[in-house]
Amino acid sequence: MKIFTISEAQIARVIGAAAADELSRRFNRHVDFLTIAGWTQDTPLKRGGLALNDDEMEACALRAASLFGIDNACLTRLPANTIADWARAIAAEIRNGLTSFSFKPAARADEDIVHAHAADEIFQDAAAAANILYGRRRLLSFVAPHSLLGLELSILTPNLLGIESVDARGMAPETLSKNLLFGDVLVATPTLWRYMMQEDVKAPDNTLAVTFGEPMTPDLAATMRKSGFGVLRELYGSTETGLIGWRDSPGEAFVPFDHWRRNGDDLSRIRPDGVTRRVTAMDVLVWTGERAFALSGRRDGAVQIGAVNVFPAAVAAAMRTHPHIKDCEIVVGRRGDGAARLIAHIVLSDKVMPNERTARDIDVWCRVNLRQQERPQIYNFDAETGAEV
Repeated sequence: MKIFTISEAQIARVIGAAAADELSRRFNRHVDFLTIAGWTQDTPLKRGGLALNDDEMEACALRAASLFGIDNACLTRLPANTIADWARAIAAEIRNGLTSFSFKPAARADEDIVHAHAADEIFQDAAAAANILYGRRRLLSFVAPHSLLGLELSILTPNLLGIESVDARGMAPETLSKNLLFGDVLVATPTLWRYMMQEDVKAPDNTLAVTFGEPMTPDLAATMRKSGFGVLRELYGSTETGLIGWRDSPGEAFVPFDHWRRNGDDLSRIRPDGVTRRVTAMDVLVWTGERAFALSGRRDGAVQIGAVNVFPAAVAAAMRTHPHIKDCEIVVGRRGDGAARLIAHIVLSDKVMPNERTARDIDVWCRVNLRQQERPQIYNFDAETGAEV
């Protein structure tokens, strides 16, 4: 379908974001946000660009091929110098038909887990999002386009609406305020919205804010509206299920999109070909009617930190491998602005002193061995010492 045609430039954006994620997952190599945003079709894959070695080159090629559902050999055997070479090869492969996409969940407990989705279902999600964003003039996105919702919202939905899609990841807050226009829609996670509000980002009237990936608080929503984002759309979905529902305010129930139906305590998806299949949401759904539901916590124990699913038990297990730590429990707290944060309650190994030096040593270890969203922001050493940093 031509309305869902993805340009080579857009494919290159997806490849760059997916490559950065793969480097982080597999090689513990982290690239800063602004650098990733600057990767374009012309960016070299090796020296002077992504600086990939042979192993990284193969891993990133495999990730890009998997994401677009094409044969791995199309990229791994291709002599490539720039992102454009991979984007061109992918565009040629999908030109006559795009049948599936595969996405890795934000939670990285297993690097090889991928969730495949039929392309027509991804397009169906994008069409549903387009219905509630209709009438917007441009879409600006702070969300990386390699995730399921990132691809649907930042590329497929604006393509369907026939509006310009602007990658805002490289914009400073002041630049963003100057570039927002009447009728724009801006897509970001609540963590990024908090940052933008702290940096006093302002928007002209009739600017729509879209958010997803972690809970939106009433206080944050109120601040956003005071800053010019007069209309809010909060979306609900996941890598495993696709896009499910939406609401206008944090206190309201979510409304499932038209291709979803209540099925007991769960859901049924009506595919574009009319076939219905049962789907279990990643959260427990509390139905308040046939077309309204609230969320009552993740089924798998994950919490959302910066729109990334984090498993406190897995973080605690990892921290127990530190030589200074005998036992560890991770709990979730809230900052004053409503954002979730991890708090580590630590029982130290014998003869290890509960002081700031010990905490700093553990913190350095966490920065090397844990993802940014998995790192505790507070360390507590048993209740008697009350040591905290």
